[in-house]
Amino acid sequence: MKEFIICFTENKWYSLDISNDEFVENYNLSTRNKYYSFQVSDVIREIKSKNFKTIPEIVDIESFDKQFAQRGKDLIDFKKWNILKSLRRETIIASSYRITDLKDFLLKIKEFISKLKEDSHIEIDRFNKIELEVNKIIHKVSFDGIKIDKNILNKRCVDLHRDIYELKNEFQFSYNVFQPENFETQATYLKNNKYRILQSVERTVSLLRKSDVVCEKFNKLNRLIKDLKTLMMLKSRLGGIDYVNPYFVGFGTITSRIIIKEPSLQNLRKTNRDIIIPNDGKELFYIDYSQFEASILAHSSFDLALLNIINTKDIYSDIVNRIYNKEVNDENRKEAKILFYRYLYGDTFENNLKFKKQVDNYFNNFKGLSIFKENLRKKSIENGYVITENGNVRKLDTNNDNIWILSHFIQSKASFIFKKALLETYKKVKKAKLLVPLHDGALYEIDLIDCENSKSHIIKIFAETFKNECNSLINIQVKEHEYYKVTYCNR
Repeated sequence: MKEFIICFTENKWYSLDISNDEFVENYNLSTRNKYYSFQVSDVIREIKSKNFKTIPEIVDIESFDKQFAQRGKDLIDFKKWNILKSLRRETIIASSYRITDLKDFLLKIKEFISKLKEDSHIEIDRFNKIELEVNKIIHKVSFDGIKIDKNILNKRCVDLHRDIYELKNEFQFSYNVFQPENFETQATYLKNNKYRILQSVERTVSLLRKSDVVCEKFNKLNRLIKDLKTLMMLKSRLGGIDYVNPYFVGFGTITSRIIIKEPSLQNLRKTNRDIIIPNDGKELFYIDYSQFEASILAHSSFDLALLNIINTKDIYSDIVNRIYNKEVNDENRKEAKILFYRYLYGDTFENNLKFKKQVDNYFNNFKGLSIFKENLRKKSIENGYVITENGNVRKLDTNNDNIWILSHFIQSKASFIFKKALLETYKKVKKAKLLVPLHDGALYEIDLIDCENSKSHIIKIFAETFKNECNSLINIQVKEHEYYKVTYCNR
């Protein structure tokens, strides 16, 4: 199999043969070759236009960069990934570089790919065994498309426009906040209220939504705007057909989460997810792990007290009882889950000292967890990076306190387990078609005939994958949920 770097511009495909640097203008794509590209959605559209039945092996350069560069996203950088920006970061091109010679540009990308591989050989094994195989699945989903109900889509767009307008007015008249949709505005609010930025401004606002009414409204506005952008992109993409072909980034974050772009179907609120519908003779099946990150944390730290809660109760219900001193219900459990993630992301709760003491007292009961967390921190600082046993590396930043060390370790392992479950399901349940992967769950389309057998098979695969990667001490729960379930099927 030959390997090429390809790009599309001026209505032409250009290629560079990696083995001999042969440059070709007006290149014709073939399913027999392997392609590196930063325009994966364009590659898939080109393949579809040629009526090919299969797709070639494609390496998304954005995913490749995020995996091998081993750097996290700057908290104040809201710009999208860009190939020229990455080439500058690796000092392959100067800041003044402009694309005037396409062959030279593709040679620069070749140098970039080689440099990343050489600098981070520890990632290679997982790249070959996991990431390339996951690419085959998600690129096929993009190639086949996801069915959309256009009538529901049109109604949701009208509703979202109205909801955003009303919420922005509320910000202006009730809170004297103008341009609340800007992350800079939200960051200023967080800073003024002495909140610590956890991962990103958007993520911090989400984590604080249960304890701060303004953050709750910021979070709601962020979700509404994301949904509207997603649905508007859907409208522009559908045309006269009922399918959308989204762009998947297999290694979309430093922790290896799969991200869907153009449109971002993963971020849709539950009220808008019914735009996704099954094909004739099919139904939608959503499955996810219960207490996913908490179970991985219990396994990694081998904390017996935490293991006992995970197996006999529910960590989030336990937090509701012992920190919030409330009755357990769905809403309080969600609040407890947010608190757990805040702990995982390194929040110290300094802006509320009384509450900080309650949180510290709760987590200090897990002696094994405290030892594991401190040992992981020390080892990571000594090495200059944090790494999981599966090879997911993130370099430490010498300019901050790297509060995300524990979060990276746990979420990277979670992504690895989840991807292995997707791969096993793809191999063993041939009639199950992946539609939307999330962090700890996945939406599948399955045949109505023998659907219960398919469901039980997928549930078993997800559970066994977790046990194989962790251990049998944890009774991991894998369940079907109505997360994406529609109220009708084309039976």
